[in-house]
Amino acid sequence: MKGSLWAWILHRITAVLLVVLVAIHFGIMHFVDPTAVITFADSQMRLQSALYLVVDSGLLVLGLYHGLNGIRNVVLDYWPRSGRVVGWILAVIGVVAVGYGSMALAAFLSQ
Repeated sequence: MKGSLWAWILHRITAVLLVVLVAIHFGIMHFVDPTAVITFADSQMRLQSALYLVVDSGLLVLGLYHGLNGIRNVVLDYWPRSGRVVGWILAVIGVVAVGYGSMALAAFLSQ
């Protein structure tokens, strides 16, 4: 299979997983204790739980892949010959963004 086919399949899979993770996140944040005031300390305490950490990390990684792959698809529609260059540039942006987002999540854990 070509790389574009795998990108297309992964784009659809990440869309489904993002809907599931957003539903879990929304359910936890708005229905578990709807009267709670969300503070930094509460967020830090929640992120000690593996469920919150998995959901937030999943949203970070899957959201970035889905968004950057969507940008790649739009660029390839207008400039079909720029495939490899655009792919590498967006891959680097994705790795940097996941690293930065992971550091932000880790900041909640270390305090």
